[in-house]
Amino acid sequence: MTFSWDVPPWKRAEDCTHVAVVLAYVGDGQVAVQSESVRGEDATEALADLLMGLGAAPGWLRLPDLVGVVIKSGLDVMWMAEPPIRISLSAGGDWDIAIDGVDAAEVTAFSPDETRDLLSRLQAEYVSDE
Repeated sequence: MTFSWDVPPWKRAEDCTHVAVVLAYVGDGQVAVQSESVRGEDATEALADLLMGLGAAPGWLRLPDLVGVVIKSGLDVMWMAEPPIRISLSAGGDWDIAIDGVDAAEVTAFSPDETRDLLSRLQAEYVSDE
């Protein structure tokens, strides 16, 4: 597997460009929200920075409780503090993520499967090289 970047986002010496919001089910109908700033040219690169950067691949990625990861282009402190994200459980048992008041082109929601797949691909490509 190869990626299109010359330098992976987590190894770049550049300022952060996106907000990453991790959503994890913590039980009793509650979803925990954790926001941080990440680097990348697009949402996938920003997710890669989250997954492989400092403190990378935290345990919540491996747990079945990951609801998803939302990546928003641009840095917005208010959005980081209280992202306008609504989460609901569908009749089929899947999580639905809705984002209010943001242009759809600025936001990408990654499912748990998409997030774990990217992590697996990144680890296969880069972990053995480090």
